[in-house]
This record gives sequence, C-alpha cells and structure tokens, in this order.
Amino acid sequence: MKLSVLSRLSLVNAVGFSASTVMPLWLTGVAQRFHQPPWFAGAAVVAQIGGAATFNLLTPLLFRRWRPLTLARAALALAAAAYLLAATGRGDLFLPACLGCGAALGVVLNVTNRLMGSAEHAQRGYALFVLIEVLFATLLFLGSAAAMARFGLLAVFPVVSGAALLALLALTSLKLEAAAPARLGVVRPPARRGAAILGLVSFALFFTGQAALNAFMPTIGQAAGLSAGKASALIGLGMPSGFAGALAARGVGERVRPALPVVAVALALAALAPLLTLGPRPAVFVGGEVVLSVCTIFVVPYFFAELASLDRSGRYAAFGPAMMLTGIACGPSAAVMLHAGLGLPAVGVFAAALLALGAAAFLWAARRAPLIPSVP
Repeated sequence: MKLSVLSRLSLVNAVGFSASTVMPLWLTGVAQRFHQPPWFAGAAVVAQIGGAATFNLLTPLLFRRWRPLTLARAALALAAAAYLLAATGRGDLFLPACLGCGAALGVVLNVTNRLMGSAEHAQRGYALFVLIEVLFATLLFLGSAAAMARFGLLAVFPVVSGAALLALLALTSLKLEAAAPARLGVVRPPARRGAAILGLVSFALFFTGQAALNAFMPTIGQAAGLSAGKASALIGLGMPSGFAGALAARGVGERVRPALPVVAVALALAALAPLLTLGPRPAVFVGGEVVLSVCTIFVVPYFFAELASLDRSGRYAAFGPAMMLTGIACGPSAAVMLHAGLGLPAVGVFAAALLALGAAAFLWAARRAPLIPSVP
C-alpha cells in the first residue's frame, strides 16, 4: 500500500476517533449548558461512544452490499451533519446528534481498519495510523479548546464537523478496492475464529485496565501533593510522549512477533498501576504518566497486527476500535465506583488485574496465530 494512501487512510481513521478525542472538552459542561440534570452528560457519552462501538461491530451485517470507500464517504458526511446538529443548541436534538455521530464514526473505523487489516504489512500501516492519529488528535484537541474558549462550549462541534469534511475530501479520489475485499461482509470464515475472538477480548481487557488508570491520573497527581492545575499541566506531557511511542512502533516494526511487545507492555503497566496508586509521589506520577502514554501508543499497532494475522480479510482488525471504545467506556466507570467504595488503591489493583488478564488472553491467542514474516 502506497505511503500517500496510508496517510489518507490514517487521517480518516484519526477522525473516526474524534468523538473520544474532544469529549473531555464538553463533557463536564454540557448538562449545565442545556439546563439538564447530571445524567444528561452520561447519556451523551453512552450515545456517542456506545453508538460507535456498536456500529463498528455491526457494519458487516448492516452494510454488507456497500463498497468500503463508498460507505466511509457516506458515514463521514453523516458525522459532519450530526456534529453540526449538536451545535444548534437544542437540548432535544443533542442526544440524537451524539448517537448519529457515534454510529457514523463507528462505521468509518470499521472500514479503515478493515482495509488496513487486509494489507500485506499490517503492523507498518498501523504504526503510521497511530503516528498521524497522535499528531492530528493533538491539533484537533487544541483547536477545539481554542474555539470553545473564544465562542463557548458548542463551538467544539463545528470544528470537528470540519475535520469530518476534511477526511471526506481525503477519500474523494482514493481508489483502494483492489487492496481489500470488494464488499463488506462477503469473506471466507477465518481459520482461527476462536483465537481471533480471544484476541479481541484481550484488546478490550487491556484498554479497560489502561483507561481505568488513565482516567484517575489527575486524582493520582493530587494525591501525590500536586495542585489540580499542576497535575493537569504535567498530564499534558502525555501527547508528545504518545508520539514517541508511535515512532518506536514504527521503528521496531515487524522485527518481533506481536506477542512480545503486547505481553511485555501489559505486564509493565500492571506493575505500574499499584505503584502509582498505593503511595503516589510527584516523581512517580510524572514518570508513570510518560510510561503510560508511550506504552499505550506503542502497543496498539501490535494488537491490530495480531488480529490481522488471524484473519487476513481484515474482518477482526476492523472490530479492534470497538474493543478500544468498550474499554475506554467501561474502565473509568468501574474505577469511579471502586474509588468511591474502597479508595484509590482499589483502582490500581483493578487496573493491574485487567491488564494482566489482557496479557494472558493475548498470549493464548498469539500461540495460535501464523508466523508473521520478519523484516530485516
């Protein structure tokens, strides 16, 4: 797959994750903006993230007669329209807009990951995916934050609508049908269905544990004696650190099988979680934030490469985003309840347990995967 094609697909994939990228900006203030009770914000998260995860999984069933790029273009147009609908300021339209946007972006993520998963060197492609995604997510977050500071909370949505239109433009003249199955859903069953499903489960377990820990990094920083502002500023180191993780994934590439980096990273983060939450100190907090960001971004291409090796049609790689989104949604929710009932150390134990389970499940799935050719 040509670099120019990979770059355009990477941009589209980054827009596919735009809902989770900018959600922290509007989440805390949206209920007050629409004069709604606090549950309104939670409902918006469920509608958008849940819609994305659900439609990411259902795309092959619902749109099996659509060509991949045609489907992605239609979904991006719908996402752009849904974001603009959210910006109208009407509370009765906001939740439907979140659902429509999430559903459309879930479809986009299925298509881009299906195409990349069916490429010859999936790990290389996914390493570029995360490189561009980190860069684009940083720019989108900063641009959305600036728009919100100048024009108010709802200004976030025209910005991300414009990003969806930019992704649509990137797909306008792209021709990739020969590099992937011509029609979604029309593929031969994978030879290792059980291992592929277990690989997806390991993906969800990893991100549930990672997201639980990541969501509590501001709390950990304050428990270490830092002010809320100082902790938030230090957490900002995560974005450039994530870029370093993407560069490392690109550099290491396919020289190792995915099992080694995934299991090593999952176990390292499992060891880090109790260290951060049992007796947090400023130096440990800063180092932990950098390690968490670098390791998370570094390991993502290897998860997708393993899923691609288990099903060369790209079907299971296409479901990877749903596993990530499920973890991002479930991890913090469970951690909040544990924190309220048992305190911060319980969050660390929970995150460590999920990360360790993810490592074990991935290792079991990887033992049944075909060998991936190494690159000299």
